[in-house]
Amino acid sequence: MDRMKEVFGKRLLNARRQAGLSQDQLVALINGRVKKTAIAKYERGEMMPETEVIETLARALNKSIDYFFRAFSVSVSSVEFRAKSTLGNKKAESLKNIIVSKIERYLELEKLLNMNTGFENPLNGITVSTPEDVENAAVKLASAWNLGSDGMWNVIGTLEDNGIKVIEIEADEDFDGYSAYANEIIPVIVLRNTGNTTERKRLTALHETSHLLLRFDENLTDAEKERFCHRFAGAILMPAATLYRELGRFRSLITKRELGLLKDKYGISAKAIVVRAYQLNIISKYLYIKLLSEISADKYEKHIGSNNKYERSIRFEMLLSRALSEGLISHGKAAELAGMTIEELMNNIITNG
Repeated sequence: MDRMKEVFGKRLLNARRQAGLSQDQLVALINGRVKKTAIAKYERGEMMPETEVIETLARALNKSIDYFFRAFSVSVSSVEFRAKSTLGNKKAESLKNIIVSKIERYLELEKLLNMNTGFENPLNGITVSTPEDVENAAVKLASAWNLGSDGMWNVIGTLEDNGIKVIEIEADEDFDGYSAYANEIIPVIVLRNTGNTTERKRLTALHETSHLLLRFDENLTDAEKERFCHRFAGAILMPAATLYRELGRFRSLITKRELGLLKDKYGISAKAIVVRAYQLNIISKYLYIKLLSEISADKYEKHIGSNNKYERSIRFEMLLSRALSEGLISHGKAAELAGMTIEELMNNIITNG
């Protein structure tokens, strides 16, 4: 019974934090069905609520009853994601719990399907200390993953095909991205799926991937590591040889039309193209600053390129559909894993066939 109290308490705490609620707010949400002192005792594993209270809490927090009694099976090495200082502690805590919950459900689904979650880092053993090391690492990854010479077209699909779990969450612009190893061996990246351009999402996905794959020289500062991660992402999307072929070895002028055509062709933002061109000495610092200034006036680059590329993670949905069609899980279990109500799940199935 003590073990059940502990699991229930941790699940209740996580569910409340995911919802961004204080204990007082949760009490108000359940119309004072129990007091704040009772909520605190539940969360500390000191007391177990009655069945009716559990049902009330589950409805209020939009969770299934089973959720509160499922043992924890996932540990995450770090939940310190890159975010702006304006995110705030309460919102950060909510996001952390949402992320861990999504990772947990993803890995549980793979376990139900008896899938191997092993991962091999193709850059293992390489230490990065210079920009040249970053470029070489990008070339090695492209070779290991058979990307060819024209960059990574389907970023999210390629990452998922190579053993990296990609999770998308709803978050505002205060959240940039997250990467970690679950259970110390399973690589996971988390992306924002709202208020984001496809090109930025692709670049962020590879930036986060670089945190998982690259080993940095211990003398590098955090700012240098971030710059190297950004450079690695750009080098994967647009390899040096490709950019030289498209732009030449030196340019005194590059038009927005050219940037738009390259953006559409390679799925990389105009800003990132300009940064790559400067990194590879194709343009001068003067032109680099001038182009960035012009591009920054159009934050989402709506007037550069066609902006018709779309990319998102579908692997979890595919696995969930497979488990349902093979009768491995019930619709109730599928709804729990998807973080939906059964009604939402059924509507989604009807809508998408």
